[in-house]
Amino acid sequence: MKRDAALCISGVSKHHYYHKSKPDTRGRKPTSCTIKLEDGKQLQVPNTDVVQQIKDTQEDPDTDYGYHKMTFALLMLGYLINPKKVYRIMKENQLLKGRHAKATRQFAQYRKVMPTRPLEVLEMDIKFVWVEEYRRHAFIFTVIDTFTRVVLYWNDAYQFKQGQVKRAWEYIIENYLQPFDCLNQKIHIEVRNDNDSRFAAKTVQLFFAQNNLNQVFTHPYTPQENGHIESFHAILSQMLSRHSFWSIDQLDKCLSVFYQKYNHRRLHSSTAFLPPMLFWKSWLEGLIDTKINTKCRTVKFKLLVPYHQLSGIMNQREVPCSHTTALDGLLDVESQQEMTGAGTFLQPSVY
Repeated sequence: MKRDAALCISGVSKHHYYHKSKPDTRGRKPTSCTIKLEDGKQLQVPNTDVVQQIKDTQEDPDTDYGYHKMTFALLMLGYLINPKKVYRIMKENQLLKGRHAKATRQFAQYRKVMPTRPLEVLEMDIKFVWVEEYRRHAFIFTVIDTFTRVVLYWNDAYQFKQGQVKRAWEYIIENYLQPFDCLNQKIHIEVRNDNDSRFAAKTVQLFFAQNNLNQVFTHPYTPQENGHIESFHAILSQMLSRHSFWSIDQLDKCLSVFYQKYNHRRLHSSTAFLPPMLFWKSWLEGLIDTKINTKCRTVKFKLLVPYHQLSGIMNQREVPCSHTTALDGLLDVESQQEMTGAGTFLQPSVY
């Protein structure tokens, strides 16, 4: 019978008919011994001795190493061994360490935030500015309330670490969240930030959890999820572009004037063309009409009284308001902060 007819009857293709399996050409088989140096001589010891040495080392909690550190521990004991072999031996004997679990992060559900009252959604971020004195960038850290656009806290420094994030929020808790009794009012406070390592630190996440602050991370490459603070940074950049700073003190003085002017004098289209602090006090007095579009996730405001009835100098001290206790306290805090600097903090306290 011819080849093609036989292959057709048997259902075997020409490829399978002519195929010849190649010999196993993989690398060397794992060795059962390990070289150890003793008195300048090379001795072959069984891998069981290596396993026992690993177990003896791991019995001490202070030297309970994973395979990578264990390799160097064995090398210092005279074993000529590489990490690959240590990994294989520890895996075969169930001696590998579990990987450290990363801190879980809650990511933003919506790109547009839709707060219904002050202090409900807060955003924080860092901006860099060049300082000539040491020819390096300085950090500008800002926390903003998305409903009123009020800057709750700011600070500038050459170095910015996770401890400074905690101290900043201790200040906010003392001077904003406690005076407005946010905890007893059961306000769900959301703190939005990007994935900066200082914001994602376990100690910072634990601090927010202990203080009933719901930290939410924006998705990578989506600054629009932190849009209010990014919009503020655009305003800040316009101011910074008009200046060059020789020292951090010069930057600090410039920022003090800017933030004071932003909170109390600069009109904001998103807050009914009122300065943020004046808008906040007007909202507490019931002078602001709020329209919420849940479909488009937008919030629009309208002033219910003529603008000339507010204040000619746009100073919130001039506006009559029944909610004077909290905001007047904030004015005193801001005045004290202007005299003592942005880095002054009160004692930490859970609100």
